[in-house]
Amino acid sequence: MRLLIAFVVCFLALPVHACRGHILEDTLFFEALPGPQLEADVIVRVVLSEVERGRARAEIVEVVTTSGVEVHEGQQFLLEYAFSSCGPNHRDGDQGMIIAKLADGDERVLLPHMRRFSDGRITPPATPE
Repeated sequence: MRLLIAFVVCFLALPVHACRGHILEDTLFFEALPGPQLEADVIVRVVLSEVERGRARAEIVEVVTTSGVEVHEGQQFLLEYAFSSCGPNHRDGDQGMIIAKLADGDERVLLPHMRRFSDGRITPPATPE
């Protein structure tokens, strides 16, 4: 009985994380353009602010390329993305290059691709709810 109680106490005291380490985390940022080319409306360098779980405000600091979408430096967009214990775990002020699709609708929302640190696996943009 004491062993069972000790097991339960230890189990409850341990933090539960589905993600085991930084290398398994996802990021919104790409260090270089992946090949083959991803389906995207914009490739831009941004600075993040108002970062919450699955949402952030992105200010464009450089336009790398677009596919007919008019964007310019200084413009701000809302980013919407899937969030889990494996990230992306960004903070206000983080900056990098994103590859994103423009969501349908009146509001300017970007849906970014995500990349995993360890193996470079790319996850397509999540569909907003």
